[in-house]
Amino acid sequence: MTAALVALGVAAGCDRGSAGGAAAPVDRPRRAVVTTGELGERLLLTGELRPVAAIDLIVPRTDAWELSIRWIAEDGAAVKAGERVLEFDNSAFTNQLEQKKLQLRQAETDLRSGRDVSALATADKEAEVREKAAALDKARLLAGVPADLLPGRTAQERQVELGRAQAALLSAQTELEAQRKAAALDLEVKQIALDKAAAAIAYATQAMEELALEAPRDGIIMIGEHPWEDRAFQVGDSVQPGWAVVSLPELARGFEVHAELSDVDDGRLAAGAAATCTLDAYPERPMPCTVERLSPVARSEGRQTLRKAFDVVLTLAEQDGLAARPGMSVKVEVRGTTHREALLVPRGAVLVAGAAGKVRQPGGAVRDVALGPCDAQACVVERGLAAGDAVEIGGVP
Repeated sequence: MTAALVALGVAAGCDRGSAGGAAAPVDRPRRAVVTTGELGERLLLTGELRPVAAIDLIVPRTDAWELSIRWIAEDGAAVKAGERVLEFDNSAFTNQLEQKKLQLRQAETDLRSGRDVSALATADKEAEVREKAAALDKARLLAGVPADLLPGRTAQERQVELGRAQAALLSAQTELEAQRKAAALDLEVKQIALDKAAAAIAYATQAMEELALEAPRDGIIMIGEHPWEDRAFQVGDSVQPGWAVVSLPELARGFEVHAELSDVDDGRLAAGAAATCTLDAYPERPMPCTVERLSPVARSEGRQTLRKAFDVVLTLAEQDGLAARPGMSVKVEVRGTTHREALLVPRGAVLVAGAAGKVRQPGGAVRDVALGPCDAQACVVERGLAAGDAVEIGGVP
């Protein structure tokens, strides 16, 4: 942007105090004029390099909703496949595992005891059936004696006794069958409890193994950013299932730029906009880049602030020969419409910007004007002023 702003300066003198000492300088208003010039809209963002693709190591899902990071590899460290890169605190799971082992031993004891008790109860019922069967055999022998060889009453009693023996054997056989079914059901329940306890130990053991994450391949470690604290994860942080704490970028697939657009600039940027991306490490090599996508909703920048921002992702046009690493800071400059032969008023004279703007004039008067886009030095005047009009900058409003 080039803006020819002609300022008519009024020197600000220094008043002398009655005691002869120099008084503090007074902010005197300065006069300037509205001129014709050029103003180019420009939007500056800050961002960082991130890999286009990466393998994320996420927080595993366990019985505990939150896990605590006990150890984490250094950001940027080179690792080999199978090397440990992240560990979560497993003290709670260790205590649970001991309790589950006690439950397993109790379930094993209950199953053995149940088998012994069932075997004894079944043996008693089987002995009772054999006893009733022997009694029935005896009753059959007695009842088989011809009735004409016995007194009439004795023959009748033997027939009644035979019926009682048959009924007693049937009852004993029914009780034996019920005992066997009850014993089988009880042992099945105890076996299920044992299997459940064993499965709980296997699950807890597997969960503890998953609390130590290893690198799936050779690469460089990149520590993720805490979604609430606006900083990288560190030892002691509480994390939730699904969070990507560590990642291994695929550097061969290149980089993209992740930046933030303040919500106060909503509408000033859209997907497809051309920009210039300059790595702070390589200020002599600005690169053309393009806005790839823009989040539809602004997100909060952290718990400690009310500020919100849109996530912006830009693609780099050329990356050959770029010795870049993830996390390098990037300055993003997006140039918009250039306003040529526009009326320009110094930014310091503007009290309120926008379509219903206000500009201060000499003598303290305030004029309503319609203002267009602004930069750090000037604003475009759309209506309300003319070239050569005097305005006032500084001083007490």
